[in-house]
Amino acid sequence: MRKLALIMVCISLLLTGCWDYEEVDRLASVLAIGIDRIPGSKSILLTAQIAKPEEKGGREGGEKSYTVMNSEGKSLSEAIRYLGIQSTRRIMLAHCKTIVLGKDFAETGIGDILDELKRDREFRRTDWMLTTDKTAKEILEKDIEMEQVPARGLDNILLIFQKVGRVLPTTLNDFFARLNEDSHVSFAPLIQVEDIDQRVTSQLEKASGKPLDTEEKPKIVTIGRTAIFKNLQMIGVLNEEESRVHRWLVDTPKGTIITLTYAPQAQANGEKGEIFFDILNGKTSITPKILEDSIIMTIVMTAKVLLHETGASGVNVLDPKTIEQLQLQAAEAIRFQIEQMIDKAQKELKSDCVGFAENIHNYYPVEWKQIKHNWDDIFPTVDYQISCEVEILSTGLINNPTQRSESEE
Repeated sequence: MRKLALIMVCISLLLTGCWDYEEVDRLASVLAIGIDRIPGSKSILLTAQIAKPEEKGGREGGEKSYTVMNSEGKSLSEAIRYLGIQSTRRIMLAHCKTIVLGKDFAETGIGDILDELKRDREFRRTDWMLTTDKTAKEILEKDIEMEQVPARGLDNILLIFQKVGRVLPTTLNDFFARLNEDSHVSFAPLIQVEDIDQRVTSQLEKASGKPLDTEEKPKIVTIGRTAIFKNLQMIGVLNEEESRVHRWLVDTPKGTIITLTYAPQAQANGEKGEIFFDILNGKTSITPKILEDSIIMTIVMTAKVLLHETGASGVNVLDPKTIEQLQLQAAEAIRFQIEQMIDKAQKELKSDCVGFAENIHNYYPVEWKQIKHNWDDIFPTVDYQISCEVEILSTGLINNPTQRSESEE
């Protein structure tokens, strides 16, 4: 018995204790932060979206489940410290999922916060990085439909976008890694607050019998564009179509939509019908070739698609010739969109946001060492060839498009 007791005592010495344990009700869990540049100053404005702890007896109807706090500082660490002074609880950043950069801050350079984001152990490399065309403060103060806490809604949206979506979600780790690549170009999704379609607003005004105030007009949070960063500064923005093509080039085409104007079929009113394809699976490869006086990039994209919707009447999808024609036109539409995207990168952005530098480095490591210092001047002159192949795997549950009645036209 004494031996057993001695063994139990020895084992207990190996057990760890909760020496740094803190009560949850003494913590302020930050779920998202926004960083803006204070106009006319080098200081930053920090906005934190903080979850409210559940009170005994529940929360009264209409009361928000979160609060928003602001602080200023010459650096991110100083702003966080001042935020802690305002709070009655210890600020905890370990649960932060999203970091939003305001437009002015992103355009003037984000170098002064990167050290803190990398060094502070409470910032996780899996945190989402977002930018906005306005202020980060405005984004974090905006409610998201169906979500009690907006930050959790943003997290859910970006998790879905990882699998399907027009833009490619970016984590802190992704953002840092791309800045360290040969092109020193990175990107992040751009989030914005938009008015709901004017027709919806008109219906609401008609129902209420009076015009809506600006603050009353319904708004939604959308993520559809992409901000491009070079040398720690935001230099431009890709629109929704360009963002979709950008994702094809740097990631995978899977889960995106192709819109095709079907030329052979004209509608009764003279307009051409649109056909929408959903990319089920796809792959893009970029292969460089260095010649004596030029560089040529060969881009090959293959896509297996589902005919998602058609507005073109008289399209017989049972006819192999029609399917072949649709596949060729879809491939040409993709080729044209890729060409437009690269053209913008070379002529307008003048930045390699499509990954050409990495591919050259991988295929020609010796030659890359000779040209990497002049890559910013070389990139706009790089030639490219684009080849696309589309295969329609399914046309859905029906074979021919649904015909509209004359009363609907």
